[in-house]
Amino acid sequence: MQARLQGGARRLWASDGRRPRLMMLAAFAVIVGMYCTNQDMGGQPDVPRGDGVYRPVLARGDGHLMYLMARSTALDGDWRFDNDLARFGDPWRARVTATGRKGVPNPIGPALVWTPLIWIAEAGAVVANALGADIALHGYTLWHQRFVFLSSALFACAAVLLGARLARRLLGGAWAPAYAGVAVLLGSSLTYYATYMPSYSHAMDALACAAFLFYWAVTLGRSDARRWIALGLLLGLAMLVRVQELAMGVVIALEVATETVRRRGRWREAARWWLGGAATVAVTLVVFAPQLAEWYVVFGKATGLPQGARFTRLDAPMIGEVLFAPRNGWFSTTPIAYAAVIGLATLPGRARLVAAGLCAAVVIQVYLNSTVFDWWAGAAFGQRRMCNVTLPLVVGLASLLWRCGRLARRLPVAARHAIALAVLGPMVAWNLMRVGELRGGVAAPDAMAPSCCDRVPRPLRGVFARIYGAIGDPFELPASAWFAWRHGVPLDRWDRTVGNYPLVPPLDALQDDQLWAQRGAWRIASGGIEPYLVTGWSRAVTADRPLRWTTAPAATVLVPNLMPEGQRMTLWLAPAGAQRATVRWNGEVVADVELAGWTAVRFDLPGIAVHTNELTVEATPAPYAPPGPRPDGPVGVAVGDLEVGLLRP
Repeated sequence: MQARLQGGARRLWASDGRRPRLMMLAAFAVIVGMYCTNQDMGGQPDVPRGDGVYRPVLARGDGHLMYLMARSTALDGDWRFDNDLARFGDPWRARVTATGRKGVPNPIGPALVWTPLIWIAEAGAVVANALGADIALHGYTLWHQRFVFLSSALFACAAVLLGARLARRLLGGAWAPAYAGVAVLLGSSLTYYATYMPSYSHAMDALACAAFLFYWAVTLGRSDARRWIALGLLLGLAMLVRVQELAMGVVIALEVATETVRRRGRWREAARWWLGGAATVAVTLVVFAPQLAEWYVVFGKATGLPQGARFTRLDAPMIGEVLFAPRNGWFSTTPIAYAAVIGLATLPGRARLVAAGLCAAVVIQVYLNSTVFDWWAGAAFGQRRMCNVTLPLVVGLASLLWRCGRLARRLPVAARHAIALAVLGPMVAWNLMRVGELRGGVAAPDAMAPSCCDRVPRPLRGVFARIYGAIGDPFELPASAWFAWRHGVPLDRWDRTVGNYPLVPPLDALQDDQLWAQRGAWRIASGGIEPYLVTGWSRAVTADRPLRWTTAPAATVLVPNLMPEGQRMTLWLAPAGAQRATVRWNGEVVADVELAGWTAVRFDLPGIAVHTNELTVEATPAPYAPPGPRPDGPVGVAVGDLEVGLLRP
């Protein structure tokens, strides 16, 4: 019996067995099944669409807008979206552009991909109607969208499959790539955007980038024209889905630079690689031409992002937040991504250039996403914009599993499987549980939420609470440790503070001078500000206005900042035990004032830093007996709100 079990385990682990492929097929079936059984219809399944009211079917949010772009392209044959928005809902009141038509800032690539699918669905509706069905032919129906958005489920599966195939090519074996593929497919943001929010283009983006990176990796060393043209076609298609994907071309730049160094002194050979890279760029721009045309037709110019120049801030990246923040941080919400990125460093030496290229692709995407105004990606499931690095995640996780398997090669095969399942299983289960909460059109979270412990299954909350109390969220390290050291706060404070801001302008305000009229406030006296208080503060008190007293010679509060533009701060102070106060910003004195009643202390910060700043109020505590609520001991001054405005350049 023991020999039979050992033989079965060896066959299970065999690289040429069918079981790894069956496991991946099962994961694909889960994704397609989740998609097909998801019912949305905005809670109004029987109300006809097309009366001017925004009533989602399967398309929601940005997906609604992108689907209207596809509908206009497929059925109207134009890029005038006014009638589509008027008929099927314009919930965000799209702006009228310089061309006199309403503009939708989303890329045209998804619409071009969905257009032939809408044609097929429309033809099917005509046939079905001839047989007695009653399907509206305006295109905004469950019949049309169910067929069109099935592509998202299939695209996600295809992206993971390419990653698994590349991993198998680089590493050998089948189980590590299969485990990695299943874990990424079911344990990341891709799960949600392939199933319950398929109208977003992230699954399509994942496949477009995976196809480009896969072809680049498997054709390394070739410098023929066919390769450069194919790379340009694939990169151009990825750019059509999302303009930012031009940065994926960093892998070609890295390859060309490497080949140039190898051919030092042989300039003609090196020039061939440079010409090949230039050819790829040229083909990419040709393929990207439909986007330039759509921008020109809709917005009146073919250059510049429709969201406005301030939508991205290349000089103010928020990398720590994108990776580790409790508000949709990539690693904090997707632990499998954390492991996978580490795994990229474990690829074998023979794949050194592929490893460097994939790492470069991930790094540049993290940087670019960190420069976007809403780095948390709005109402999102995890760091959704990072779905484009699905292939590097599969390869990296497979490499990590492969390395661990080699280290544990003396263990029985069944034990290695058990360990892999024990480590990856909870991450996948947690992700599926969170995705399941959003079934049927439930909106993804937009606000910051600490990771512990309401979202942890009840039987595990005690264990997680003890871990959290000691080190915070482990998937937010090392950012949380650096934050704790810098500000002198506990390790869990990062998880309770990062992602909220006193001033978050609406997206429309980024496009014109509305931005300079935006105002915000950091309500130091509110009941929810406690995680931001460092030291020296009383409880919140309501007197003639909400306030807190300072209770130490120096009272410090954390003030997060999203905007890199210069700002004017107005801090409201009143005398209590002390009549004078000094105000410091990150240790520098910005005001020194005598107080007589509530006083607006104004100071300008033209070079304010993003991330988290420290506001300190210095005043000598002394006994104080106000007519209203009394402090528990000596106090310095009373502190009200910190009002925030932008400085016009």
